[in-house]
Amino acid sequence: MPGLIDADELQESSKNKHKIWREQVRLVEVNAVLSNIVSLVVAMLLAFVLWRSEPHGLIMLWAAYMIAVSAIRAAMDYMQSSRVSDELVHDVFGRWYLLFILLTATGWGMAGYFLFPVEPSLQLVLGFVLAGIASGGLSVMSPIFKLYFLYLFLVIFPVALRLFMMGDEFTILAITTIFYMAVMGKIGSNINKSFLNALEMRFHNESLIKFMSQARNESEDLNEELSTEIEQRKRVEKELHKAKEMAETASKTKSEFLANMSHEIRTPMNGILGTLQLLKGSGLNKSQKEYVCIAYNSGEFLLSLLNDILDFSKIEAGKLELESIPFDLNSLIRELTILLKQKADERQVKLYIDLNSATPAVIRGDPVRIRQILTNLVTNAIKFTEKGTVTIKVTVLQKTEKAVRLKLEVIDTGIGISKESQRKLFNSFTQADGSTTRKYGGTGLGLAIVRQLVTMMRGRLGVDSEEGKGACFWVEIDFEISHESVQGSNSEATQVIEKQIAGRALLVEDNPVNQIIAKKMLEKIGLSFEVVSNGEEAVNRLKQAHNFNLVLMDCQMPVMDGYAATQAFREYEKEASLQRLPVIAMTANSMQGDKEKCLSAGMDDYVSKPVNQQALKQTLAKWL
Repeated sequence: MPGLIDADELQESSKNKHKIWREQVRLVEVNAVLSNIVSLVVAMLLAFVLWRSEPHGLIMLWAAYMIAVSAIRAAMDYMQSSRVSDELVHDVFGRWYLLFILLTATGWGMAGYFLFPVEPSLQLVLGFVLAGIASGGLSVMSPIFKLYFLYLFLVIFPVALRLFMMGDEFTILAITTIFYMAVMGKIGSNINKSFLNALEMRFHNESLIKFMSQARNESEDLNEELSTEIEQRKRVEKELHKAKEMAETASKTKSEFLANMSHEIRTPMNGILGTLQLLKGSGLNKSQKEYVCIAYNSGEFLLSLLNDILDFSKIEAGKLELESIPFDLNSLIRELTILLKQKADERQVKLYIDLNSATPAVIRGDPVRIRQILTNLVTNAIKFTEKGTVTIKVTVLQKTEKAVRLKLEVIDTGIGISKESQRKLFNSFTQADGSTTRKYGGTGLGLAIVRQLVTMMRGRLGVDSEEGKGACFWVEIDFEISHESVQGSNSEATQVIEKQIAGRALLVEDNPVNQIIAKKMLEKIGLSFEVVSNGEEAVNRLKQAHNFNLVLMDCQMPVMDGYAATQAFREYEKEASLQRLPVIAMTANSMQGDKEKCLSAGMDDYVSKPVNQQALKQTLAKWL
């Protein structure tokens, strides 16, 4: 029997591998349809641009090659879409299709080698085109890493070889091109690993579900036909319970995987958003500023999606804990309306607040999560309202000497929600209906996160709405009344950061891109600074020089990480009887407990990546 079980497991593993391979090729085939069209259009535009400076015969020969390959791929796409059965499509037809993708890459490589122009401006155009083709292939071929690497090599290596052959100043460009190819290959490898892990988890979960379904059916048959065999029924129920635990473990593993992926993406997002912030403040013309604003807003939207996924995964994995600290709810709401005013103005929506004078001045709770609840509800209301109003209202339901029950309402004059749609509104990845998703966008995670946060706070959540007559989302939560004082509001901090900040900072950062972004931000803020690449260098430098006013410390670094470096420096401060130097963590870690880990290591504050320039300035103003 053990031998049979092993054979079944091997067979199931082999089936899953085959399924994964078929899914990889299927995704490449689907994604490559549009890529083929874009490749052909770009090729024709490039031929047109090079026509006046390059030999016409060579350009015509290259253009004919690209047209021929694209036409064959288009014909294969048509055959693929019109087929009835998918048998052998990935074993024979699919491999031929992948081969023609590589032939397209070969054509682009020939352009980089044989059509390399003399004029610097045309060289720059050709370089941008090849870089775009190489990076665009990432989204198409990342499911199959070997295919993408070959594609990348065939597109980029010929132009690098041509640059090496030209010598002199082109050698640096050739080395840069090879480095670009290596970086893109690494990115493709990381994405491919994540993709394969997700597919393996998907098919593994399907196998578990299939197993659970079969086991349940067997259990029902045994209850009907073999009612006298009670002991056997108990054994089956035990197996079902074990299978359920395995499924729950798999679900937690999935949530942790999403959280880790969100963290990994935040690091390059710091470089992207930081660069765009710096570009926005530079001397650009009107159209360039418009392009940068579009890219920055898109990056901010992507970051908000990542934050939603991270919060959702933390809640699913049971790693999110609520704080209980004193805060001023009225100030929090006023600041929130200031932050969301620009978004409301873009939609021609007026924001109003209706605060209850009976609300206690200070209550205890988690202000970050209360802000998150209200932000999700208000941004949703703004999104589904055009040229109307959105009102945040606070009502005191019950009040004693030690506690108060508040009702927080977000009322809009938008499109409204039907009774049928309200039943599924707070489910994960769900919006009111398909047309809403297409018109307004969104993942449907915002309200699901609100529901889970309200549940964790032991509150109530609901919606009152009619289609076409706006909506009122409401939350009822109990709070303790606090007699403690709270720190000044962000509006006071905002007034502080309008002034120029003076001081000298030590920047501890190992990532070259993040170093550049941080240095530029510090320059704009007005601080002088010095840069070191790891914690050991930071400790040595701080021991040598005592003219720093503040330290910006990355947490994950080679040689010595930020936690160990901060602890070592705090010990040195005690031995040398020095005044405490503020240390601010700058890290992409945003899981529950990371902030506490920074503070327990001896750091004084925490700035998460991607770093917002205003948020950084506000934090620096707080300590300088």
